[in-house]
Amino acid sequence: MRTLLRLGACAAILTTFSSTARPQGILDRIKKKAVDAAAQKAEEKVAEKIGEMSQKMVENSMASIFGDSASAAGGGRGGLPFLIGTNAKTESSYSFNVVTTMEIESSKQAGKVVLTTLYNTSEPYVGMKIVSPDDNKANGTAFIVMDAKNQTMVMMMSTDTSKFSMAYGWSDAKKYAPPTSSAPKEQVNWDTVKVWRNYTRIGTKTIAGYASDGYRMESPDGTADVWVSHDHALAGGGMFGASSQLKQMRGRLPADYPQGMLMQVTSVNNNTGEKGSMTVTNIDTNARVTYAMSDYPKLGAGKK
Repeated sequence: MRTLLRLGACAAILTTFSSTARPQGILDRIKKKAVDAAAQKAEEKVAEKIGEMSQKMVENSMASIFGDSASAAGGGRGGLPFLIGTNAKTESSYSFNVVTTMEIESSKQAGKVVLTTLYNTSEPYVGMKIVSPDDNKANGTAFIVMDAKNQTMVMMMSTDTSKFSMAYGWSDAKKYAPPTSSAPKEQVNWDTVKVWRNYTRIGTKTIAGYASDGYRMESPDGTADVWVSHDHALAGGGMFGASSQLKQMRGRLPADYPQGMLMQVTSVNNNTGEKGSMTVTNIDTNARVTYAMSDYPKLGAGKK
């Protein structure tokens, strides 16, 4: 009998414990779900805030690189030939084997602008990084690729904590794409030509270690001396014309200048009195630089 009483007491205790533990477990699960939901909501708010900050960074960088009207570039407004769209096609990566550094100066502005241009001598695209004295470092750094093959302008952004990209349709791409076999490049003997279109040959000199030919264009608006190199190691330089879209290059790059790698431009504007110069200071023809698009997921897409 005593044994039966003991067993009954133990059963009662276990039943009581079990009945109190079950509701507690349910409460714990409800509490955990509430915590998880709150955490997810907080993460969504953080992600939304990061997205807004990233978009603002892109807009600031666009204005810094292409001018104040660039913030309207998403619709092709502001005089820029860029159309934002998730379907803008890019290469999986962009590789460069020639890197040039150019310093840009103006009598109307303090300080120098430094333009780094990256070329692939066998591909129709060019990469650009530009540093101006008035750059806002808080915007992070932007690397631009003008891709004539895919008719796309790609902006790759880097901050201390993230990398992302934006791709824009580039309607002017065909202007700067190298000629195809069906449209052969104009054949000119640059060793003997004295006059080419609006340019008159003015001599030769060495710039950044490369022999360069000089040509002068004069008009009522002013004078520009343009120096180009025809060295085969700089064959990708024909894409440099795409840099005319940059704010710091607008109005400084002569239209339709003689073929070759642009090495220097000195100009005087008779209307404004402004004197300017653009000079290549360094060329690396053994560069091995690659930007993989997988490292720069499209803004809002996240890494796959």
